[in-house]
Amino acid sequence: MIDIHCHLLPNIDDGPSSWEESLELARLFSKEGVEIAVTTPHWIKGSGWEPEPDKVRDMVYELNERLKAENNPLKVLPGMEVGITENLAELVDKGRILTLGGGSHLLVETPFISIPHGIEGLIHRIKEAGVVPIFAHPERCREVQSNPKRLKDIFDAGALIQVTSTSFLGYFGNEARQCATSLAKEGFIHMVASDAHSPKERPPIIDKTFSILNSILGQEGARAIKERAFQVIPYTISNSKNSL
Repeated sequence: MIDIHCHLLPNIDDGPSSWEESLELARLFSKEGVEIAVTTPHWIKGSGWEPEPDKVRDMVYELNERLKAENNPLKVLPGMEVGITENLAELVDKGRILTLGGGSHLLVETPFISIPHGIEGLIHRIKEAGVVPIFAHPERCREVQSNPKRLKDIFDAGALIQVTSTSFLGYFGNEARQCATSLAKEGFIHMVASDAHSPKERPPIIDKTFSILNSILGQEGARAIKERAFQVIPYTISNSKNSL
């Protein structure tokens, strides 16, 4: 299993506060059956969370070394969860932000209140830069909750949709749970990821979610969502700084 959205690096955003907490979180990923986790620290313009790509790569290298030292089979790849900004395509083109695992997909954070006007044009500009945007956790956006079909504009513009696994379990409230279920039934979900931040408050819970998806979509539908992550992440694991 591949998790394309989580926060595993310490003291870089609102994820773990220490290496030990990162390692504890990584152990939970292994227990969930996750083989590869793309760590996606927040990159939000003007927020103080604007990590340099090289810093993320260096921290991912160190985390993999620490995992190797304790015989944890989890492999971690670098990425970012990027806030929407007008010059997002330019940031992609100049290498200022990281795609998922160095591939051709970018994780974009869906705003929690409403979808920005003109989002279709932004999606087209990102795709012209050679990258496919994946919109994270839209089920937690109030506008989408009130009108799940609002995602159709994003969907039709060529973006992919990633829902948080614990939304199906009610972690973010009944509105998010109902919205996630509705999006699944409407066929608007491409991927499910943990968006894990910590071992206790926001751990990775994935297996239970796929049991729910099995009941909503059937085994084939749920399997298609699980396997789509393998099409997004280039499966070339070599823990050297040059490869990250």
